[in-house]
Amino acid sequence: MSEIRNDDVGLFLARELEQVLARTFEVQYADIKYSTVIPISTEIGPGADSFTYRIFDAQGSMKLIQDKASDLPRADVLRKEVTHQVRSLGASFAYTIQETRAAAMVPGMNLEQRRANAVRRAYEEKVQSVAYFGETAVSMDGFFNNANVDKTVPNKWFDNCTTDEMLELLNEAPTSIVQGSNMKESPNTMLVPYDVYRIISTTARSTTSDTTVLEFFLRTNPFIRSIEPINELEAGKSVLTKDRIICYDRSPEKLQLHIPRTLEFLPPVRTNLEFSVAAHARVGGVALYYPKSVLYVEKA
Repeated sequence: MSEIRNDDVGLFLARELEQVLARTFEVQYADIKYSTVIPISTEIGPGADSFTYRIFDAQGSMKLIQDKASDLPRADVLRKEVTHQVRSLGASFAYTIQETRAAAMVPGMNLEQRRANAVRRAYEEKVQSVAYFGETAVSMDGFFNNANVDKTVPNKWFDNCTTDEMLELLNEAPTSIVQGSNMKESPNTMLVPYDVYRIISTTARSTTSDTTVLEFFLRTNPFIRSIEPINELEAGKSVLTKDRIICYDRSPEKLQLHIPRTLEFLPPVRTNLEFSVAAHARVGGVALYYPKSVLYVEKA
């Protein structure tokens, strides 16, 4: 194993990798949604092996006091402390010496882009899996199956109910969160299985209306501002055994996905007859600070 030499092939490889890796981060994936539905935090240092956060039951309260009072109420109510491990993610791609030399000989010929893209794709898929469902083997929590979140199971579902019943189902979760928290919590987002999204976004509110159930709900519900379709909330497309809806407050004050080190590509190294580029990242899972700000609605 050795570093890349400063010869024609080595210089060509260095220049090409700059372009290849830059283009890798420009690729957008329609089915990778974790960064749009869960607030991301990179505050934890990449050298940390674990981090601890506190779960709270309530926001706290204030009271009238004397000028010299010392018995001030706490502004939060501690439920428990949770420690998550921070784990590394790794992958690599490589170019053989011969294909690198061949590309260097032909003006305008570039190294294969898809290999680097495949590593980026693998990184995004793994981080999304951790964000949604965690890693049980290392006690890393996910957002879609968090044991601290309450769940309700209605006796009807969207594939077999009237439009009024659809609206009742949609309103149930935000109403339960607001009432159950004495209005301390105010959800603003719902994540739904794709099939549920298809139904509510294409079904008219009534036979005389040109407004869909989805449009009517977003216009009339005082809390929810966004409903997003998520493939992994459908049973059979993930570890979930039942279709699930998630209602929550999409705020970094309520939850965060900790990524201490986003994807990085290390300098290329020559090993035998190929140039290898290692990729590395660090992930710590989802910290859910206020479980009462989230509610699961699950199909019976």
